[in-house]
Amino acid sequence: MGGPDDRLVLFCVPHAGGTAAAFKEWQTLLGDAVEMRAMEHAGRGTRAAEPGYRSIREAAEDFASFVTAGAGEADWAVLGHSMGGLIAYEGVRLLQERGFRPARRLVVSACPPPQHGFGPVWGAGTSDAQVVDFLLRLGSIPPEIAASSDAMGYYVGLVREDARLTDAHRHQPPATPLNCPVTVLWGGADPVTEAFDPADWREAAGRPVDIRTLPGAGHLYITEQAAHAVDLVRADLLPAPAEGPSARVATGRPAVDTGVELYIDLLKRTLTNTVYEDPPLPSDWAPDTAYDPISRHAGLDWPSTAHTMVGLRRLDNVQYCVERILADGVPGDFIETGVWRGGTSIFLRGLLRAHGVTDRRVWAADSFRGMPVVGPEGHPGDAELETHLLNDVMGVPLEQVRRNFEAYGLLDDQVRFLQGWFKDTLPTAPVRSLSLMRLDGDLYESTMDALTSLYPKLSVGGFVIVDDYLIKVCAEAVHDYRRANGIDDEIKDIDGYGAFWRRTR
Repeated sequence: MGGPDDRLVLFCVPHAGGTAAAFKEWQTLLGDAVEMRAMEHAGRGTRAAEPGYRSIREAAEDFASFVTAGAGEADWAVLGHSMGGLIAYEGVRLLQERGFRPARRLVVSACPPPQHGFGPVWGAGTSDAQVVDFLLRLGSIPPEIAASSDAMGYYVGLVREDARLTDAHRHQPPATPLNCPVTVLWGGADPVTEAFDPADWREAAGRPVDIRTLPGAGHLYITEQAAHAVDLVRADLLPAPAEGPSARVATGRPAVDTGVELYIDLLKRTLTNTVYEDPPLPSDWAPDTAYDPISRHAGLDWPSTAHTMVGLRRLDNVQYCVERILADGVPGDFIETGVWRGGTSIFLRGLLRAHGVTDRRVWAADSFRGMPVVGPEGHPGDAELETHLLNDVMGVPLEQVRRNFEAYGLLDDQVRFLQGWFKDTLPTAPVRSLSLMRLDGDLYESTMDALTSLYPKLSVGGFVIVDDYLIKVCAEAVHDYRRANGIDDEIKDIDGYGAFWRRTR
């Protein structure tokens, strides 16, 4: 929910030895739409009289308190640079555990993925001269200060103190994905991060991450190239209305109080069952059995009753794509490959009904008996997932899906079912052209089968939605197909789990 002036509050955590002043220029560059609130580290800057942190966990607790005290009712986001990125990440995790409302976004800047440790390790055998050389390489101290033994003694002491915190920190993988999107801001010539892959932040976040790179930038681009850095993350922090979460998610109300919008809004609430709040089925990544509105909105649980598990943000994305297709007159039907209880396919049919469209069909493709057993000839990553072991939940019979359509009054001749494995049904499916294809097959082979058979039928201006882009093998199939077919349309994040792109040629 927005604050009184609908500004975004951006909480910032400076780098080791840094102060709140590091983000001063960001406020000017981002303008009045953002209110910057930078935390000073205990024992530094205006808090120099306080004892320093004893652990990263203690620093994260401090940051979590800083956010809860300052967020009010406003939308909020987080930016942490270097060690501040590690503190911000752990602080966001703490706030999620405590049920605090999700951030709009977490931006981790110049910070190695936490599962790999944190940059150089200053062991007992590391001399002060070696530390000074490294600081000079970072550009974090002027040469004239480096020439002063007293001044450098102070700086070296700070570095060793911070290194003690990062060296002692032991990363614990998250039990559930972070409940907010993540941007990784990266310097192309940063000595702190040069040995790491920014894509590895995906493991720490438990969800896809958006990587923004400043080519040739060193460690302190946060101040030295502030304008460039702000330009890279501005759209992430302040997304355009058409690309960001719908007004329904942001405010709890439909965007426009018309009969069409009210119907679509109610359909989404009913399909996700945020109305009666059915408890989730426990899973390895979401063991809780109590209804949690954050998880349901984000599509991070397995509902026991609801007809879809994709959450409200991914349904918002479906609505956005469909309404762009209709507005732009892009020809073709809609198809979903992998429909579970049918919820998203039902939503597609409901959108056509709401907008009075009678010349398009919704195709629902599924085995209707769960996931395939992957044999030795299959993709190794698919075999490793062993998704067939979940077929007691994933296998929903066609008869049940048809009854679910009927419950909404949406089972008619504009709905067609393709029953069977994708490799068998999709190559010969009687689908002439498509304007939207939504892939929800989890596996490499399932995703590749759908792309291979269906993408050639997708009209220019149509959309591809990949529900399981978070899953490594699914993303691998997407990138393999795009590479083989020369597709370079921009892939856009939906909610940190799914992704989509629009065909331009």
